[in-house]
Amino acid sequence: MTINRRRAPSSRISSEKKRKGHKNEDIFASLINGAVIKGTQKGDVKDRNEKLHSVKSGKKWQIFLYSYSRISQSLNLNILKYCQDSFPSDYQTYLSDREKCIAFKENYIKTNGRTAAKSLSNEEVSKNIGKNLYVSSKYFLKDNTLKVCDTLKDKTKLRNFYNEALFNNDEVDYLTIKDNQNISDNLFLIFDKNDVLNILVESTFVSTSKAGNVPEDFNVDGQKVLICYKQASGKSKNIIEIEVRNESESKYRSIRFNMYSKDTLSLLNNLNSIKLNDNIIVYGEAIPKFNL
Repeated sequence: MTINRRRAPSSRISSEKKRKGHKNEDIFASLINGAVIKGTQKGDVKDRNEKLHSVKSGKKWQIFLYSYSRISQSLNLNILKYCQDSFPSDYQTYLSDREKCIAFKENYIKTNGRTAAKSLSNEEVSKNIGKNLYVSSKYFLKDNTLKVCDTLKDKTKLRNFYNEALFNNDEVDYLTIKDNQNISDNLFLIFDKNDVLNILVESTFVSTSKAGNVPEDFNVDGQKVLICYKQASGKSKNIIEIEVRNESESKYRSIRFNMYSKDTLSLLNNLNSIKLNDNIIVYGEAIPKFNL
């Protein structure tokens, strides 16, 4: 049985995003007389003062996609291991039960229609398919995302979590963002690590996702850890989404951490700034530290 529930971008789209990201690193390095650092580390560009910049561009950033072992070895991200451990260690066992569950839902849709399938309770599905690790994993994950949320309510732990996710602890000094408002302009915004951490810790809070409404799937609350902030209107908005990826054996139980550019900038743009030239704006604590 072939299941196509693709939420991750295709390999072609991912490659194109990486290519554009590397191009922006080259542009930024040339603008500051710096050097691009090759590899998969957090630091992308080293400036004249030997300080490292993590360079981000585009509307949505994949901050990381870490394997089970990488999360296990982390100092502060290892709380996400709760989420990974919601799923059986063997991918084929997981896949077999996933196929069984979705096959039942798809057959139900063929017989009764999509509207009826949306009204079908999870309890009724479980009665029909019996013991199923795909289903039980969903409920384990719901409980474990709440554990992560409880842990990250502690502001010190939240700061350490952000520090490792964004800056690999002490590796990176600046978050540098390519402005997306005018794609033709090579305008880069430089933020000091301390400002980024202070603002994110002060302005964000942790939550979990609500159940989807895909009739072919088994929909349960709490499948993602969400980090949110309050907009000026008072409405909450996601700035970060963290989820377990299981779309293939090679990616099984990986953790993906996505962050939204527009929402991040809406928080950081309130800092004082100085425009050094047509291509570089420096903010907050970066003003006295960074120079061309």
